[in-house]
Amino acid sequence: MLTGKPYDQLAGMIDWGVQTNHYTTWKELRGVLTELGWQTGGLRKAESWGDVCGIAVVHVEGDHFILYDADNGVFYDPGEPDGPDLHSRLVPMNYLPVQSPESGA
Repeated sequence: MLTGKPYDQLAGMIDWGVQTNHYTTWKELRGVLTELGWQTGGLRKAESWGDVCGIAVVHVEGDHFILYDADNGVFYDPGEPDGPDLHSRLVPMNYLPVQSPESGA
């Protein structure tokens, strides 16, 4: 969703070894994004959605990552097959600002 690449291709970039549950750390996530040419900012704490700026990967309660476009108020949750939404009941804990290679920054 963020990179336009299929999940299997992105998952192949993370070495989960023999784990059956695929947990990803911020370090692994940053490594994949960097390898794909994305820039990431520093990890920031979020107590509400109002704390999140720009486009960000957000870690929410329940140990789940979603993508949030704060500029347009759109939530992209990979666990929701119906697509993007304008509302989320999830509670943000922290986030990583990201910038695509095409943005030229």
